[in-house]
Amino acid sequence: MSLNILPLDVVRPDLQAAGARGDRRVGERDQGPDRQRQPGGNPVSVHAWISDPRPPAVKRRARGWSWLLAGCLLLAGCSGAKVVYEQLDVLLPWYFRDYVDLDTGQRRQLEQAVDSLLVWHRESEIGRYAAFLRELERDAAAPLGLDRFRAARLELDAFWDDVAQRLAPEAAALLSTLSDEQVDALFARMARDDAKLAREAQARSQEERVERRERALRRQLERWVGGLDGRQESLVAACAAELRADPGGWIASRQAWAAALREALSGRQDAARFGPRLERLLAEGESFWDSGYRRQFDADRERVLRLFAEIDASLTTKQRSTLRARLERWALDLESIAGGA
Repeated sequence: MSLNILPLDVVRPDLQAAGARGDRRVGERDQGPDRQRQPGGNPVSVHAWISDPRPPAVKRRARGWSWLLAGCLLLAGCSGAKVVYEQLDVLLPWYFRDYVDLDTGQRRQLEQAVDSLLVWHRESEIGRYAAFLRELERDAAAPLGLDRFRAARLELDAFWDDVAQRLAPEAAALLSTLSDEQVDALFARMARDDAKLAREAQARSQEERVERRERALRRQLERWVGGLDGRQESLVAACAAELRADPGGWIASRQAWAAALREALSGRQDAARFGPRLERLLAEGESFWDSGYRRQFDADRERVLRLFAEIDASLTTKQRSTLRARLERWALDLESIAGGA
């Protein structure tokens, strides 16, 4: 069953945009003067990584560009796990540089920080993700139940907390080097993104949003368990109609988080204070969200977990076999990455 707890194209449109830009930038990397083309380095959509449960490749603006590292591994998949993991040393710096023009020294510092993060992640974290999936695959021999889905979600949150804690000092060191002009450019870019999201959200009716949610949920479930029967499709439709988190609340939450980041950056030369503040922004981004949206999001997340439990309880023998096989394939790929094979 998909470990994405809400339809990404509804609550994370920023990552969809990142995926579209990522396809283009991977291609530019392959043709650029600074990098040699890696064998098998085919452009792959970031959005596809996050929603497709085929063998895994290697997620909220509040969690910044590093979501491409943790989220894509935990909540994503593609047909070339090791190939995409090898591309992260390019994709992660690109995601940051897409928001800020860095000078030569800053680019070098960013690349070194990403290299260090990926070494740590491969050695310390990937094996934990594989063990998590192995345990989930074993438990999925029978219906998992709502409490097991809740526990899995908390484990995923804990994985992210570890990445944020490891990331924060390196990110603080880099961000402390930004000039006032670079900081202004960063937030101008964020404001343009928010304006674009607002225009797109206003162009959709409530009925269109419900339809998008239903399609997103159905696609993700079918990628994990195969085709759904009529009763299962009815469960998905009922869930989609009950989700209440709205794009306006998400945009307001993005803006609230950005305001907190800007305030933190105003004191970026004070390393003793800036580092802990940045770590909180990365690890506890939801605490800066609009309070009404946060309540809606939490309620929607619980509703989607209930849907997963309902679908899981209704799986046929074939669907359960498909689910377990895909979880096992993820685990195998991650174990291969962790072993450096």
